[in-house]
Amino acid sequence: MAGRPRREGGDDPMTVTADLTTDRLVRTVERLWPDRAVQLVRGRRRTPGAQDLIFVPSRSAPRLLVPAGRRAAASSGLRRFSRALSGKERAVRLIGSAALRVGGEGLLADRIRIGPPAGGDSIERHLSGILGTDVVVGLGVGTLRANQKPILQVFDRRGRCVAYVKVGDSDLTTGLVRQEGANLAELARHDWSLLEIPALLHLGSWNDVELLVISALDTAARPGPGVLLQPPLAPLDELYDRYDEGSAALATTAYWRELRGTADRIEDAGRRASYEEALERIERSRGDDVVRLTAWHGDFAPWNLGHRGGRLQLWDWERFATGVPVGLDRVHYVVHTSTRAAGFSDQVLDTALTSSYVSHPRCSPDEQDLLGGLYLVSLAARYLIGSQGAQGEVLGPTTRTVLDALSRHSRRITATKGAR
Repeated sequence: MAGRPRREGGDDPMTVTADLTTDRLVRTVERLWPDRAVQLVRGRRRTPGAQDLIFVPSRSAPRLLVPAGRRAAASSGLRRFSRALSGKERAVRLIGSAALRVGGEGLLADRIRIGPPAGGDSIERHLSGILGTDVVVGLGVGTLRANQKPILQVFDRRGRCVAYVKVGDSDLTTGLVRQEGANLAELARHDWSLLEIPALLHLGSWNDVELLVISALDTAARPGPGVLLQPPLAPLDELYDRYDEGSAALATTAYWRELRGTADRIEDAGRRASYEEALERIERSRGDDVVRLTAWHGDFAPWNLGHRGGRLQLWDWERFATGVPVGLDRVHYVVHTSTRAAGFSDQVLDTALTSSYVSHPRCSPDEQDLLGGLYLVSLAARYLIGSQGAQGEVLGPTTRTVLDALSRHSRRITATKGAR
């Protein structure tokens, strides 16, 4: 069994978070190599027959686990770029990638060691069979949240990243993994000129987890065009045009009925009442408003997209949905770009919702106000349900902030309709 991380440094929040992250990673490795002894080690000396996953840059501030002894793969693991990265962050990744290419892993002592083979299966053996070539894997390290799931980078013999794998290891994440697989299959029915979307390579179960294997997009180190807060409108319009379902009065749509029905699933009586009151205000004043129905990505944010060859590369499609009001993605983009930079507070959220960056040339001020309210309803529904599951306490503060913003915004758009 694994050597569990010891808590050092008292109750310092950063130390506690690092320990929780490390423990989660060790448990994940145990599950992916079920017949091997797994332990945390600190030291650069390798054990014959064992394989190491190296913490980059360290166990106390992990970003990646890369395979030891595989210089090209370790180097490739750092060459992941998104629109969210600053120039400094891009430079650090390029320098780190170059260092690992020439043997820099020897400077990194924090590792998870997977003991010598004892027979049986492993994630690498299973993926090699799926992809038809021998592969090794590394692990991404994300922030702790309710829908946290392991994400693997898959490298071939030459060290090229050939696929990513999302691992559904709970009821919640298994559902999300399966949903993203279905969404990618749907999106593959269309030809895209402005969007580049990962290809679905495999969806199936293994060792009591669900595996979604998708192609790796070749992201560019160079930043994309425009300012970070400005969502790319043309690729979104391509998505919206492909899934245009016409227009209807808001209160008559399946989208609105589903949001109303969410109230029945909210366990906390106070939160349920606040949510229902906000929806009633919006329906009374704006239920007859005609909205154009289309699709949305569901988590359109700088860290889920890149730019290459004049196209927008877009991944993480687990929240994709159709039959929703047009424009929700651009509101999500501005809100989450703003809150990641300045914190998820009332002021930051309100400022983002009224920012000029959420606007569209074909969207009137009244329509934009309603869209902001509908986005908050959609987001509140997501957080209210998500915060009720395992690890849901992680979402508690954000859920309260979103629900408060929904209450404020529903009153404002009710009072200001047609007053401009």
